Amino acid sequence: MPNSKRLIYAIGSAFAFGMMMLVEEALGLLGMEDADDTFLFELIEFVILLALIVSTIVVAIDTYRMRKYQQTLEYKINNASSAFGEMLDAHFEEWQFSEAEREVTKLILKGCSIAEIAEIRDSKQGTIKAQTNAIYRKSGYAGKAQLLSAFLEELSEGASVA
Repeated sequence: MPNSKRLIYAIGSAFAFGMMMLVEEALGLLGMEDADDTFLFELIEFVILLALIVSTIVVAIDTYRMRKYQQTLEYKINNASSAFGEMLDAHFEEWQFSEAEREVTKLILKGCSIAEIAEIRDSKQGTIKAQTNAIYRKSGYAGKAQLLSAFLEELSEGASVA
């Protein structure tokens, strides 16, 4: 995982050094740069420029690391989603769910109420209630909580095995 503190420090440093560069440049424009201090001003400019370059490199490296980390997380999420989908399909086949029962079960697992499912599916609530009763009867679970709990338990067992 990228180091977010280092990234914040690098961005803050780049901003601070940029502001210092502006102040130093403004002092030079205002005639406050003395001929005797030219070397000092040039040295300050060099140090500030070097700090800006280092800060930019740190930002670039951490941005690259964040992108790689994001890709890794997306890969893991896709795998988990795929595994969950496969597990659902296996149970749907075992329980011999119709296509409508499969869709309703997915909406139940997402936490939708009977009314919400009816609205989503453009059906009557009575139809959805009949489908949920068939889902619970075929699956052997008494209700939404048991069904969800069984899937979560199976997922956690699968995660601990992997």
